[in-house]
Amino acid sequence: MYAVKRALRLLSGSLVMCAAMPAFAQPADPAPTEPAPAAEPAPAAEPVVAPAPVAEPAPTAEPAPAAPVASSADEFDLASLGLDPNAPTADDKLQIYGFADFSYMAVRGTAPIAPNTGTFGVGNLNIYLKKNVAPRWHSLAEVRLLFSPNGDNSPATGGYMSSTSTDPANEERPIHWGGISIERAYIEYEATSWLTIRGGHFLTPYGIWNIDHGSPVIIGVGRPYMIGEELFPQHQTGIELFGTRRAGDYTVEYHATVSNGRNPYEATRDPDRKLGIGGRLAVSAPWAGDLKLGISAYHGKALEETGGSYTELSLGADIAWDHGGFHAQGELLSQQRVYGAGERSARAVGFEPDGQAWGGYALAGYRFSTLWNVMPYAIYEHYVPYDPSVLGGRADAFTAGVNLRPTATVVLKAEFLRASLRGDYGLLAGHDLDLARVQCAWVF
Repeated sequence: MYAVKRALRLLSGSLVMCAAMPAFAQPADPAPTEPAPAAEPAPAAEPVVAPAPVAEPAPTAEPAPAAPVASSADEFDLASLGLDPNAPTADDKLQIYGFADFSYMAVRGTAPIAPNTGTFGVGNLNIYLKKNVAPRWHSLAEVRLLFSPNGDNSPATGGYMSSTSTDPANEERPIHWGGISIERAYIEYEATSWLTIRGGHFLTPYGIWNIDHGSPVIIGVGRPYMIGEELFPQHQTGIELFGTRRAGDYTVEYHATVSNGRNPYEATRDPDRKLGIGGRLAVSAPWAGDLKLGISAYHGKALEETGGSYTELSLGADIAWDHGGFHAQGELLSQQRVYGAGERSARAVGFEPDGQAWGGYALAGYRFSTLWNVMPYAIYEHYVPYDPSVLGGRADAFTAGVNLRPTATVVLKAEFLRASLRGDYGLLAGHDLDLARVQCAWVF
């Protein structure tokens, strides 16, 4: 009897859905019109910008430009699409936007731990929430949605982790859940045209790549290896002062930060009660195009996941140059670690050593105005870890790729990377690693 009743319910539900389908049908959206190219738009630096960003502009009460801007001579940026949280606007409505990317990656290598495999994957799904809460007061939150921990490679089990739970909305069937990463959450006050005060959780203002972290607006598929190693903290929680001043054709940009420093809980607490101090100074000049030079520094106490702690000093220098369709940029970074008495964390063999890590990269490419604004590019990287037993002591990598932008909101990338691990230490010394990656990234 129960089976008969259930069958009747399913049949009646199907008839209702069939009758309702015409009401839900919507006409197809018209094909988007690609924005007309304009002459060298000025890139923005917040929340994600072109590889040659300018200083983060403080928001003002002027209306935002409505028309998207595209250029074959430069990287597109979110400001050109009206998606920049610091773009001039008087709108006090909540704005929601973001970016995402989808990739295929194939890895081959001679190192013992290099997996010879290929896989599809969704890398980033970042959502921005921006609001002008009052005159001169602005708020921004950026959240990255994750599939992790599902699929995480677990060294403890030697396999992949499955984050499985039961779904009460689907008759307790299994469902895989993921997490979130809060990239930014802050409020800021525009005190003057040359001073903005920001408080909360923000990206550390250093170099080029840490701020330009959005996959649709960077040239390559991924960040250089040394950027991922966080020789500077990627995020900080505290207070940031920043602004710009113009002197003729020159623009000076500054940042000053004070925060909880580097620790596993830095967004909510400072266990050792020792503040981290940092800053950045950059100058932009119209020399044979657009040239920008910057220096950055950070000093603080870092608390490790293992319980150890060390004093760190991070220094950096960066350069970006645009001339017509040509773009070049580079960064040099270093980090010095010094452990105090009783502060070293134990390892499998011995204790963590003092040391200094440093690295650099150079990127160059040319954006053409044809073939979907094609840009061939090349990247060279060099990295020396603070512990010589890692990566065999040092690593060099060369990347060759091509970047296509069929529209201002979509970018297609393909690249090949060869990494050579050189040195006399560890299992990886003397090995090579090949990485082929294809990616589609878009803003919404």
